[in-house]
Order: sequence, then structure tokens, then C-alpha cells
Amino acid sequence: MVKTRTLFTPIVIAACALALISCADRGPFVNIKAESLELLRRPAAPFLSLAHSPGAVYAVFADPATTTLDLVELPDGPHLPAASPAPELIDKVDVLPPLSPAFGEHVLSVAGGSAAVLYLDRETDVKNVLKLATRQLGAREWNLDILEPAGDPLALDSTGMGGFGAAWSSGLLSYRSADGQAAVAGPPIPFKIQGRASPDGAGGFTAFDSLTSQLLSLRWTGAGFSVLIVPGGSPVQASLRSSSGRLGVLSWDAKARRLMLSQQNPAGGAFATATVTVCDGTRTVALLPGQTDSNFIVLFDEIRSVGAGKSVSQVSLIAPGSLLGARGTRYRKAVLSSGDSIIDGFAAARTADALFVLVSQGDLRLLRIPLAP
Repeated sequence: MVKTRTLFTPIVIAACALALISCADRGPFVNIKAESLELLRRPAAPFLSLAHSPGAVYAVFADPATTTLDLVELPDGPHLPAASPAPELIDKVDVLPPLSPAFGEHVLSVAGGSAAVLYLDRETDVKNVLKLATRQLGAREWNLDILEPAGDPLALDSTGMGGFGAAWSSGLLSYRSADGQAAVAGPPIPFKIQGRASPDGAGGFTAFDSLTSQLLSLRWTGAGFSVLIVPGGSPVQASLRSSSGRLGVLSWDAKARRLMLSQQNPAGGAFATATVTVCDGTRTVALLPGQTDSNFIVLFDEIRSVGAGKSVSQVSLIAPGSLLGARGTRYRKAVLSSGDSIIDGFAAARTADALFVLVSQGDLRLLRIPLAP
């Protein structure tokens, strides 16, 4: 069932333009209407993905009750459908409980008329298998490849013609090209992921290396990985590269209780960093394009005290007010999901006229928030 909710929240300016997101200001309340569609009546695993292609939205999630990795395809219209279609099985990805801490770990990409899912499958108590499932949009059967050595999925790189290169880590960074050939490059780069990797929207990705305690921006060049250190980054992060090639990275500083935005200088190289907002308990963040290369949509989960020793978990949004239907371009804050249940995870994707957010909090549901042009 689709439910429409009106969400009220105090407006908070999160930025003054890097001076983008650094000085706080207050204004009137903002009114956001979000449609909500339940995809699963129970929580999903924390690893969630959303992708968009013309006319459709794709959600991938792992169901702990069935130990399966599933996909739901929904039409991209002015409203969510009245009911969710039944999930399509991609694969059974774990044995009986207790489930692996990496249960449901995957990466989704939809591009060039095809879909790809890179995921980890625990076939037995002692054996993990890394698999790449691909299919043309509209097809029912998945083509399955096994990538060796097994490791944590990091990123998928589309050729734009239905092929996908895959990056993963098994203690060393590995890459397989879209033609199925394992790439050989030297020297090898030791790497162990902490948190989740984030695609930057331009063929690269960011990921936190627990071996060096550094956030890295990585890109396959054909002869190896280019590596750029993002200063001050954390395992809770998301990245976005603008059309001009400028990298932006959103990360949560747990000690300072602050969400930080680092932007690469236009000439490349050095980063400038500013505070977005203060928040607690953040485990997932998302960074999406705003109306121009110079502004963003920021999403994050947080735990907020409501007094008397009680707290709520919520997914919050910070974006230019004009994008949310309010006057002016000042940044506004809105709460998209809130409740006593913990937020297991969320994923977000935007189209020209809407923001989609997949949230696991007591159940699994898809939100659609209209965006102004």
C-alpha cells in the first residue's frame, strides 16, 4: 500500500557554499510530502542499493528470513504503485543462521540497458564465493560468473554498452574487465575495506582502507588503480564527482559528532572541508547532485534525543530549499523516516523530478519525494 505522509521539520541552513555548507541559519518550517511503499514486512540486511534507468527504479536487498538476495523493479512514474511486486530472486547468499556479518554484501549498477550485481555468497560455513550476476533490462534470467579470489565487492564500472568491470578486495585490490579478463597490474596494492565503498558516479569509487586508516579515491586506469588520499575521511562516507570532474566526499566524524563535506579544489589535488551539521549515531550517508555542480542533496541517519532518556532513529535530508519546493536556495533540513526502531540502513537515488530512498527500519520501504525543477 502506498501512503502519503506530510513531513514537517525546522529549516536548518547547512551551507553557505564552501562556503557551501558551513554556516547555520534558521527559517520557517518546510512541508515535504513523501509517498511510502512497503517492499518487505520485516527489516532487511544493512546492505541496500537503489538504481534508476529511464522508466524504472531498481531496489536490491537481502532478506534474513529467506537468506536470499532479491530485486524489486518499480515503474518510475509521478507516483509509487499501489502495491509492490513480489521480489525477484537473484541468489541464495547464505546458509542457515547464524548469518555471516557480511550477509547481503553487494554492489548494484544499472547502465547501458543492462543490470549487474556483484555480491558475496557464503556457500558453506567455511567457503565464500564472489559472484557477478548480469542481465539485460527486461530479461528474466541472470548470467552468472564467479570471480577469484573471493573478497569484498567494491564497485562496478559500466562500459555504457551493457558490459561491467568489477573491483573487489581479497586483501589486495583486484579488478576484472568487462570482457571477463582478470586484470594484471603492478605493483599489488594491499587493501581491506571498512564500511562500504561508494561509487563517485564517474567510474571511480571511494573506500576506507582499514590497513592504513585512510579514505581513498580509487579508479581503474587500465594499467592499475589510481589512488588519491581524501584527508580526514572516515568509514562512513559517500562520494560524488561533478560533471567538471571535481570530487566531493561526505563523511561522518564520530569523535567530533559532525558530518563533513570535503571538496577537491577545481584544479585538483587539495581538498577544502566544511561542516555540514552536527549529528549522533550516524552509520550511513549519501551524497547526490543538487540543481547545479555547486550544490548537493545530503542524506544521513542519526539518533536524536527526545528527552526523558528516550531517543529516536531517523533519516534526515539537507538540500537547497528550492529543490524541495520552498523559496530560495538556502539549505533546508527535513526528516524522511523516524521511529523507535533502529535504522538498519538506507540507499538513495534521484531522478530529474524525484528523490527515492530505500529504508530498513522495522520493515523495508521505498520513499518517493518530489523535487522541484
